[in-house]
Amino acid sequence: MKLGMPALIEFNSLEENIMLCKGLGLDFIELNFNYPVFMPECLSHMEILDAKSEYGVDFTFHFPEEIDLSSFHPAIRKGHLDRCKELIEWMNKAEIKIANMHINNGNYTTLPNKRHWVNEKYEDQFKEQLFNSFSELNDYANLHGVILCIENTSNFHIPFIQRALDMLTEFENLYLTWDVGHDAMVNFKEEPILMKHASRIKHMHLHDFNGILDHQPLYTGIVPIDERLKFAKENNITVLIEVKTCEALKESLSKMADYR
Repeated sequence: MKLGMPALIEFNSLEENIMLCKGLGLDFIELNFNYPVFMPECLSHMEILDAKSEYGVDFTFHFPEEIDLSSFHPAIRKGHLDRCKELIEWMNKAEIKIANMHINNGNYTTLPNKRHWVNEKYEDQFKEQLFNSFSELNDYANLHGVILCIENTSNFHIPFIQRALDMLTEFENLYLTWDVGHDAMVNFKEEPILMKHASRIKHMHLHDFNGILDHQPLYTGIVPIDERLKFAKENNITVLIEVKTCEALKESLSKMADYR
């Protein structure tokens, strides 16, 4: 089991994140394509290769959260798919294997008594577009040695998302990220869906939920941290300690002596 940290927004450079990662004795950093500083246009793949060689730190990447591979607008859908391919090409050059990404819920209409998801109303079209996009993207990722991991974002229990996920697991070499804090936010309703596809879980986002906010330091909320770490260790899953400040990382790691 490898332990990692997210790139922190309080830092301004790759080097600062690397120094903290090494200082904390962690194995990898999850860089985020949401941050301009880590976009391929700003960060050379050679910088990543040099960092790996010099410091022995590995990396994963989080795809932009606005990516929507099921958009009803063909030009938007194609643009997002093309961008994902560009990122995969860059990851291949940087020798980064794991790409974390979301299934976009899409838009909703607010009715007097509930939200109604547009993707649920037009579910057949939504699923067809999502399937076609992932069919193309997964083949492209496999060709370039990148593993796509779909993260639960407190949405796997939503019926139309669950059905879409079941559909996507038809693809070989398409995997999952178990975000345990997001699961806790919906009273662990995502756990049964994830366990249905347990062999697909390759990556974990580990953080706590205190009943109000997620991404809290470990052992400060309702997430059964030890159980999740045991699952990760038994299944050789990479674990991102997804608390997003230097102090929260140090606090969390101070309580994890048995797993380091």
